[in-house]
Amino acid sequence: MGRVMVKLLFGVFATVFLVLGLMAFAISTSLIGGGAPSASAQQDIPPQLLPVYQTAADSCPGLPWSVLAAIGKVETDHARSAAPGVRSGANVAGAAGPMQLGIGGKAGNAWATYAVDADGGGADVYDPVDAIFTAANYLCQHGASRGADVAGAVFAYNHASWYVTKVLAIASTYAASVGLPPGAPAEEVTAAAVGFAYSELGKPYKWGATGELGFYDCSGLMLRAYQKGGITLPRTSRQQWYAGARVWNVSDLLPGDLVFYAYNTADPATIHHVGIYIGAGNMIDAPYTGANVRITPFLRGDYIGAVRPTAAAGSGVPGPTATTTRPAAAPG
Repeated sequence: MGRVMVKLLFGVFATVFLVLGLMAFAISTSLIGGGAPSASAQQDIPPQLLPVYQTAADSCPGLPWSVLAAIGKVETDHARSAAPGVRSGANVAGAAGPMQLGIGGKAGNAWATYAVDADGGGADVYDPVDAIFTAANYLCQHGASRGADVAGAVFAYNHASWYVTKVLAIASTYAASVGLPPGAPAEEVTAAAVGFAYSELGKPYKWGATGELGFYDCSGLMLRAYQKGGITLPRTSRQQWYAGARVWNVSDLLPGDLVFYAYNTADPATIHHVGIYIGAGNMIDAPYTGANVRITPFLRGDYIGAVRPTAAAGSGVPGPTATTTRPAAAPG
């Protein structure tokens, strides 16, 4: 009995020190895991789990902590659910723990492959810390690494389109969006713009919308994203084509660059779509009626070119070379 009590006490102290360490680390890193938490996130997520979500997401660069936390919300309301399989056993599909990871049966056995012993006490699917780090590892291995395909990673977690939409919608409410004053450094501007675009993942498309009731069209999303960085863009995608320096070569693209699409790739007057480049060959865009703001590969057949809003039109972004992909016609 004495040994059991010593082990229990050790486990309690280890957990307390781990959480305090995570909280200190999260406080010292303002952009850990994809940005600061919103007021609603701080109200909804248990305070001992918020830094765990942030630090676990930071173990997979490109995975927003808000997406990881949204999965915890959908699965078990951040371990508060009393449903079968949350604290012991498994549900009817064979999922267990606060992140509802498969331990056998219809849900598969993701735990056996991706388990992480985050606190050094032995990997435990019912331990929120281990479960959250394991979920981050799973998402990382299924497309979230470097933001390559966050939506695809969420789909792999549950294999349902409605689940992706719900998770990303909740994630957008968890991520705080703070605007910058005009004239902020370019790297801060683009970080704010890209961060805002991430925060709107899962929001529905509506032609002509700029965020009203959570709806966006493609250029409306770009408008609001750069407003967060202190830059006011023109309203439409064809106007935004002229709102910065042209980026001629796809190899020169940087996160925050606007990428454009046209019916005729030799004629900017036919531009019909715009997205924001986020790195690793991907962009965030608001695509079309019936779809939601998403992460998707940027390079496709109607790509016409890119613009860097933080650089003045005609300034020092490299010009066309032999490696240029589909150079756009110069402004007429």
